Amino acid sequence: MLEMELKFRVDDFQRVERLLADLGIEPGKSAKESNLVLDLMGGPLRKTDTLFRLRNSGTGTLMTVKKPLPATSLKVRYEEEAVLDCSQEKALRLFELLGYGVVYRYEKTRRECRIDEATVCLDELWFGNFVEIEAESEEAVLHAAGLLGFDADSGIRFSYAALEKDAEQLHGPKEGKRR
Repeated sequence: MLEMELKFRVDDFQRVERLLADLGIEPGKSAKESNLVLDLMGGPLRKTDTLFRLRNSGTGTLMTVKKPLPATSLKVRYEEEAVLDCSQEKALRLFELLGYGVVYRYEKTRRECRIDEATVCLDELWFGNFVEIEAESEEAVLHAAGLLGFDADSGIRFSYAALEKDAEQLHGPKEGKRR
């Protein structure tokens, strides 16, 4: 599946929630997510900008692999996902047996909704609040961004890992943060 996305940093979600309400859309309930990014010794996945992630989900563990594609004005990746019928801890132990280890971990609180063909995520992380818009087409992302009053040219095309690294350089690492 093709994934195109843009993120927008916001102080809070009030303006976005009002615009969504005007469209008759209410974000879903808050869900706490624990995300583990895995790689092999020497970082071969990182070197090719490939993401291998395990995320806790209500139905098991969501395993995601993302590979970069030539970019448009958006962040574009090829993405495949599968739900594993086990806990995140069990999935991690299985992949550790194959030589994978956690190279990055992060937590966020997410609320999701849809605007036509786009998924809109309201993400809270320790280093900021973000509205992430993703879809399989550039038009769907740009349409949703426009309805929410965002200028696509000011959209963020970086991962949460890169944004957190920038935040740590400015403010120091989050207390108790484990890498």
